[in-house]
Amino acid sequence: MNYRIIVLAPSCGGKSSLMRYLREHTDLHIAETDEEVMKANNNVWPNNDLKNKVLVPQTTNEIISRESVIYFASYIPDDLLIKAKQKGFKIVILEVPLNILSERNEKRMADEKYDDVSPWFNGQLDNFKELKSKGIANYSINGNQGIEKVADDLRDYIK
Repeated sequence: MNYRIIVLAPSCGGKSSLMRYLREHTDLHIAETDEEVMKANNNVWPNNDLKNKVLVPQTTNEIISRESVIYFASYIPDDLLIKAKQKGFKIVILEVPLNILSERNEKRMADEKYDDVSPWFNGQLDNFKELKSKGIANYSINGNQGIEKVADDLRDYIK
């Protein structure tokens, strides 16, 4: 069975939890932007220019050449999302309200010593609205449900 899905979610939107759950409970092929960028850059985190102008396009092009993959990201340029759709990918947005993102961010900063990612939330959420209004992303999942339900909803797009 072939499946091609790109899951977009904001920072603190549940991507890591969902990937971890899918990796532990399924045999689906899972990829994630930061992991792919690190692999492409010899396991060294690149500066933003290298990441955004070279490595994200390079790794995303490689991902969208695959026959079966669920690819997780916070951001992929529109032209690459359109190319992915032309290759049969479904573009899915995990929708999480701003207040929940803020709560998750506070918890991650306190419990796991993460950096504050709240300055990115509004831009990410606006980008997802724009992707939906342009028809680039035409699937969404309520990302504020239990992880099992989110995973089940995502698996429905494979069928």
